[in-house]
Amino acid sequence: MEIRWVFTIVMLTIGFYFLLVSVIGMVRYQDFFSRLQVLGVGQAMGIGCCCIGLFVYEGFTNAGIKILMVLVLTLVGGPIGTHIIDKVAYKEGLKHFEDEIDEIMHEREHREEENQCL
Repeated sequence: MEIRWVFTIVMLTIGFYFLLVSVIGMVRYQDFFSRLQVLGVGQAMGIGCCCIGLFVYEGFTNAGIKILMVLVLTLVGGPIGTHIIDKVAYKEGLKHFEDEIDEIMHEREHREEENQCL
């Protein structure tokens, strides 16, 4: 086995690990903003590692240059897209999970106080 094959396999494995962790994080977290952050970071790291591994395997060929272009566009466009989605959700009034829990607890306490007054 050549060293570039080993490096490619290692980088693809690391990349798929980051992608898998981001999917697990999306299922685990309950807040939209937390999910968005986990997916943004996991996608950038996962696709970045995969592209680096594939570029080392391909070298400076047409396919290798296209892989580099995918890497650059992903690393530039991913955070910008995540930021835009996050900003729009925040401006539309989407609340963090902790804020929702605080509101629910406050409403519950308010109802209990009203019930005690009656």
